[in-house]
Amino acid sequence: MATPIIHRSALRLIAASLVATATAASAETITISGRFPAQNREASYLQRLAIDRFAGRDGEPLANAIAAALSRAENASGPHFTLLGDTGGRAPRADGVLSGSATSDWEEHRVTLQRRRCIERAAPKDGKKRRDDDEGECLKYADVPVPCMQRTITLTASLRLVRIADGAIVYTASKPRNETVSWCPRDTLPRAAEMVIADMIDSVAGETRGDIAPHGDTYKVRYREDRAGLSKPLAARFKDVLRLSKSDSRGACEGWEAIDRDQPGQLSIVFNRGLCAEQRGDYPVALTLYRQARGMKSADDINTAIGRAQALIAGTEDEARFRRRRG
Repeated sequence: MATPIIHRSALRLIAASLVATATAASAETITISGRFPAQNREASYLQRLAIDRFAGRDGEPLANAIAAALSRAENASGPHFTLLGDTGGRAPRADGVLSGSATSDWEEHRVTLQRRRCIERAAPKDGKKRRDDDEGECLKYADVPVPCMQRTITLTASLRLVRIADGAIVYTASKPRNETVSWCPRDTLPRAAEMVIADMIDSVAGETRGDIAPHGDTYKVRYREDRAGLSKPLAARFKDVLRLSKSDSRGACEGWEAIDRDQPGQLSIVFNRGLCAEQRGDYPVALTLYRQARGMKSADDINTAIGRAQALIAGTEDEARFRRRRG
């Protein structure tokens, strides 16, 4: 059977759309909560995980960070993973063993950069210079070459999750990180390299949790507001329902249904009914309505809604599986 994996790019598009719609202050939105599957669903099916030794200079910090991140992963029934710790390569009680490596490095070197500096100053008002920086008002600025420092930090991390039952590698990932910063005299010094590396390690750990564990989200999605094709009375009712959606989401959903009964098949109404179905957790109906809307017009919000509904259906299937495994 093919490994059920939600394509990473599709989930990124969904996540980006949720951020964008959540910040659309001028548009009317609907608030929806749902549970999404792991990007690698097959890996998420392994309940008992052993964290094996991680190789490399930063292997132990990464293993600890991943263990902490996975311990916070939850499905609708509670904690998602049971972590068994370092097994020395032997994990008869585990469903899977997660191993990997992590090594960081950084280098600093001198560079010449352009900085805006004062190249001409007025004399001090009383003609007396009391401090080195007491040189009077600047008369002229220019971009000039300045001796500076540049630092590049890299973290190379790789991960592998093996299923004990058959030895299959169900998850593998390479997660490089890098940061380059420059600073010159008078600039604020950058953070210590150790702090940057620690943040990189935490970033890898958090991303790994998203790869192999399900998650829940609450998000806002914009209603469609185009009334094209509606009769004049129904267009007026459309505006009333849109205003109602600010304070009464359920009433607005009933309003969309009522308009559709009077004039079936208008694009915005079909899409908005899909949002209401998604809000109440009826994802197959939502998917059908979104596909109906796409048959009338291919648009980014409609295509994203289709992908989101498909992911929510997969999330529902996985949650049922997680409940069964808890007995």
